[in-house]
Amino acid sequence: MHSSGITIELTAGRYQAKIVSVGAGLAELTRSGRHLVVPHHPETMPPAHQGKVLVPWPNRIANGCYQYQDVEYLLPLNDRATHAAIHGLLAWRDWQIRARSASAVTLTAFLPPSYGYPFALVCETVYRLDAASGLEITITTQNIGDRPAPYGAGIHPYLTCNLETVDTCTLRLPAEQAFCVDAQLNPRHLLATSEAGLDYRSPRTLGASRIDHTFKAPSSERPWKVVLTSPQQKMSVFLCSTQPWIQVYSGEKLARTGLAVEPMSCPPNAFNSTQDLISLAPQETHRLWLAIGGE
Repeated sequence: MHSSGITIELTAGRYQAKIVSVGAGLAELTRSGRHLVVPHHPETMPPAHQGKVLVPWPNRIANGCYQYQDVEYLLPLNDRATHAAIHGLLAWRDWQIRARSASAVTLTAFLPPSYGYPFALVCETVYRLDAASGLEITITTQNIGDRPAPYGAGIHPYLTCNLETVDTCTLRLPAEQAFCVDAQLNPRHLLATSEAGLDYRSPRTLGASRIDHTFKAPSSERPWKVVLTSPQQKMSVFLCSTQPWIQVYSGEKLARTGLAVEPMSCPPNAFNSTQDLISLAPQETHRLWLAIGGE
């Protein structure tokens, strides 16, 4: 046992991965020895929520306050700079290992009711490596309580071309709209990516661009595919998912060695806006799927 709980190593063909039990986190993913996500030492607590599962909400809840079924709830603020509750309640919990093999692991967590979120959930995250297609991740959550629960999910990997700065990489991001935000990074309204200077539907070099935006995934391309490419190293890393929202962050907290690409079931502050907020009925389940691989 260490700061990130227990490390599980997976192997399939040229792919290798390290998963940590705290936050059901993705600590490392390589192909032929080259990094596809920004790694962190399993024995340490990573910065910037690297690789963590984000349940029961991704991104942020403004002022740590929301109403659900006419009742107001208050959550602890863990992002003082923007006065928000961010990234859910399971990112720093130690998940239990239910099953494991050479190429797959299943982790589970029970989220008990609390004052700010008085709903009972059971969450399962499965990591599965495939020698041909790479890493598949499935996050499944069930409401085991006796009343509906507000719910959203996401995950926080940082794609990288073997730790090369993102400045010299090209990005393809199939999104036509992105949110502009207020001073606390809460969404205001959707803009065309071309209008916002965030149009990466055709691959282009990131350069010094700073991105910390939520993109609306295209309904015409499901699963969608985000690709980060290094011409210098002649390699690409991709992330695919079917979720309706994508948070992209240019990784200043990690010296821009990776690009956060976070598939999300709802946009930031959905607990207040209710946009794509899931009302998870008793015994109902929600599933989030994604895949990460190299090209």
